[in-house]
Amino acid sequence: MKDLGPAKQILGMHISRDRSKGKIWLSQEKYIEKILDRFNMGNAKPVSSPLASHFKLSSKQCPTTEYIAVTEGCKEMLWLQKFLQELSLKQERYVLHCDSQSAIHLCKNPTFHSRSKHIDIKFHWIRDVLKSKLVKLDKVHTDENGADMMTKPLAREKFHVCRSIAGMLETSK
Repeated sequence: MKDLGPAKQILGMHISRDRSKGKIWLSQEKYIEKILDRFNMGNAKPVSSPLASHFKLSSKQCPTTEYIAVTEGCKEMLWLQKFLQELSLKQERYVLHCDSQSAIHLCKNPTFHSRSKHIDIKFHWIRDVLKSKLVKLDKVHTDENGADMMTKPLAREKFHVCRSIAGMLETSK
């Protein structure tokens, strides 16, 4: 085995580091350019968001309930927690943000009512995760929800706000 020094690329992503600040960046710019070129779109006009802000998803394209969407987010958070631990990295807290007060209430309160009877029992494990404090569930105001850029079409201004919240800065060529 040979030490090739710090990794510069993994799975097609360019790796940049600032060791003094303990930060790492992954970029897929070259991969994206390769895909665009493959489909003869290398000179396509860039847009801030591929969908117009008035575009609406159908009910078939959306999660069946907000509660299940939070449950899935919790599953991803637990996976990331274990992944970081395998890398010998430990965070003080693991916080899952949600902009739905009703989903948060349902996750934290084991009350049964007619509006939640359709939720399969297999999704209720999130309550145990919250009770054992593996993950904390916090309310985030819709205006401060950076994940919106991944879940819905946005106006340019909102997209820029979400990108900034996520720490994604616009790069110039």
